[in-house]
Amino acid sequence: MVGAQPEQVADIVLRSAESGSVVSVRLLKPSGQPLLHVAREQDALRITHDAPGSRVATPARAVTQIEHDEPAGRLVIWQPVITNLLEGWVRLEYDTRDLQALRWRIWRNTLVVAALAVAGCGLMLAWVLRKPLRALQQAKQFAADIAQADGRQLSLEGGPIEVMELNRALNEASMMMRQQLLIIEDWFREHSEHEARLAERNAQLGAIFSLSRDGLLTLDQDQRVLFANRSFMQLTGLSSEEVVGSHLSELSDRLQQLAQPGSRFEGLSQAFPPADSSAAPAPATPAPAVDEQLLVLGEGVQRSVVNVTGQRSDSPAVSGVLYLTDVTRQHTLDQIKSEFLSMAAHELRTPMVSIFGFTELMLKREMSAEQRTDLLGRIHRHGQSMIAILNELLDLARIESRRGQDFKFEEVDFATVVQSVLTDYKPPVGRDTPVVQLPPGPMPVRADVHKLQQAVLNIVSNAYKYSPEGGEVAVRFTTRRDEHGRLRHGVTIEDHGMGLSPSDLARLGERFFRVDKSGNIPGTGLGVSIVKELMELMGGRMQVHSTLGEGTQVSLWL
Repeated sequence: MVGAQPEQVADIVLRSAESGSVVSVRLLKPSGQPLLHVAREQDALRITHDAPGSRVATPARAVTQIEHDEPAGRLVIWQPVITNLLEGWVRLEYDTRDLQALRWRIWRNTLVVAALAVAGCGLMLAWVLRKPLRALQQAKQFAADIAQADGRQLSLEGGPIEVMELNRALNEASMMMRQQLLIIEDWFREHSEHEARLAERNAQLGAIFSLSRDGLLTLDQDQRVLFANRSFMQLTGLSSEEVVGSHLSELSDRLQQLAQPGSRFEGLSQAFPPADSSAAPAPATPAPAVDEQLLVLGEGVQRSVVNVTGQRSDSPAVSGVLYLTDVTRQHTLDQIKSEFLSMAAHELRTPMVSIFGFTELMLKREMSAEQRTDLLGRIHRHGQSMIAILNELLDLARIESRRGQDFKFEEVDFATVVQSVLTDYKPPVGRDTPVVQLPPGPMPVRADVHKLQQAVLNIVSNAYKYSPEGGEVAVRFTTRRDEHGRLRHGVTIEDHGMGLSPSDLARLGERFFRVDKSGNIPGTGLGVSIVKELMELMGGRMQVHSTLGEGTQVSLWL
């Protein structure tokens, strides 16, 4: 623009600023003094005169620079005019709002076109892939149903090779899962049957251990108690807390403290055979038997005798089993047998010696008729004593073997039977007949007359026998109802003789038990036990009340 006239310059600027986005154009000197200012007013460009002396800040460097005021929507471009030196500046200011609107329209149209393109492609792709997608949906549903393991097979109508391969793999997986399910079901069924058998066996063993009358105890490898059944607690009187978990030596010490006189107990460890007894060779001569471990527990009627034996085990869980067997009855029977043999030898030997001696005396000496009669009377009395002993033994044997099968039951009057016995009974010399209190009325009972007479006679004779110092023997009749409301008739024979201590009273009725330990009163110790069993076999019972030194009351109830 060097050498151009101001009018020409203005015309050039106006033509170059005809674009609707140009806001203003300024020509400035290097110092920033305006030379020409064209501005848009009401959509028209006009030349504007700046105030004299005004200046505009120009860029520091003579290079094209662009300033963007985005909030105001304006774009300012500085263009230097250079020949050899900087001649001036052209400041062009654009309104960018139209550009932004144009840009937004371009993006909107682009997005619309892209959306239409995507939708069209999607529709085309869906139309092309409709069969493969249907096959994939069927395969997806089949894969979800494979978990049912029913062995179903998937049959696809068609599709890509990948889908058909998937179909084949799914069918194989379905068959394999069905096979695995059948195997698992068989295993579970066998496992359930095994558990049921094991539970049944455990229940059987538990019932056996719980109901066994023998005490059972198991030990682990450390000799501690793993298990003890209820009978073990009952036999020893110990609690479960005192037994289970304790060491064998501790339990042995507790039992040693409970042992009563008469025990043959050296400790629980002695109840087990030697550890190497199974591996040791058999000796040429049998070894002597090991003494029984007998543990006597309790006193009086609570007294019990327990046999203690043990057995070792090769099981890794159980090292040994301890058995406690209640042998009280056997031990008592052994004692009774010993006492009976001693008693029988004494009771039978005394009359037998007398009979033998008197008979030998009569054979070797000349005697008068009066002497011979006296000796024959003694022989007769001793023979009666022997017969009485033998009859009691025979009665006891008959009761045990027949248990009342030979009884002849009939309706009788209890008082009449008792009075017939008292009429025939002859008290000892110097003793009065029993004092009888008459019954209040009839006393009908169902019993064997002879057995009932035998029971009454035994009690009456005992009343005189065990009151050797004399005293009245009274007989009373009673009628009352028992705890079940049934009418019972009874007879009570009372004496004022030796009486019984509480311990003797507790044992009264035991076979071969005798109150008199001196041997001055003859007897076998079977009479009261025979009466007790006779009454029980006839549906009745015997009841005894006694005080030591004051006398005894024996009641028979039917």
